[in-house]
Amino acid sequence: MAQIRTDAGLREIKDLLDVVVEKSDTVSFEANVSVLRRLAAPEELKSMLGQIIEDEDQLAEIAARSYYHANNFLKLVLMAGDSAPWKLRLHVWHPQPDVTEEIVEDVHSHRWDFTTALLAGEYCAREFRVDDTGDEHHHLKYLPVGADESFSLEPQGKARLLNVFEAVLPAGTVYHINHEVLHNISRSGGGAAASLVLQRPAVTEFTNVYRRTPVETEDKVAVKVERPGPAELREELQRFLTWF
Repeated sequence: MAQIRTDAGLREIKDLLDVVVEKSDTVSFEANVSVLRRLAAPEELKSMLGQIIEDEDQLAEIAARSYYHANNFLKLVLMAGDSAPWKLRLHVWHPQPDVTEEIVEDVHSHRWDFTTALLAGEYCAREFRVDDTGDEHHHLKYLPVGADESFSLEPQGKARLLNVFEAVLPAGTVYHINHEVLHNISRSGGGAAASLVLQRPAVTEFTNVYRRTPVETEDKVAVKVERPGPAELREELQRFLTWF
């Protein structure tokens, strides 16, 4: 597999990811892990983000496809494929010093397989399966953000989920998850964390979400997303780089 130079330009990185995603369809996800591990190295990461910070057009494009996620992190889509709809994303969980309890995401699947490199901080990763011996959850169908700048949630009744895996993952961890896996992450005491994610093309139209708390309505609900502007995005990236 081609290597990424430390001073690689954004176009070079994008072209390489196009090749990696296309070839890993017929090989394995190991190429995804290898290239993401290299991009997550501090010097390569600083170079890539530094180029974005200095490029007004890139800032505008990235801001237009990024948003503050309902699971308490900033989701930045740094790059998106041309020949195949892959995405390279940066997830940033801001520090919340006033929070003392554990912050836990909803359990969810994905529409695509993905590889993650944990860049900073740590979090607890859990996986689940539907099982009659598990804890009761409220099941929702999640449809992604559309042209109306909203995502939607549609109640699907109740289900019981059993926790089948749990581990605290430190910075430097790289792992791959199939789109069907039910999982969540949690952070203790509002600690900061960040990850780089290589998202493969979608293979299903919706995501399954499971919540412990009751849903307020049995009807489909649309939720508007909040996007950063280009100037705000630059500030977010500059602040993030001070973590290294």
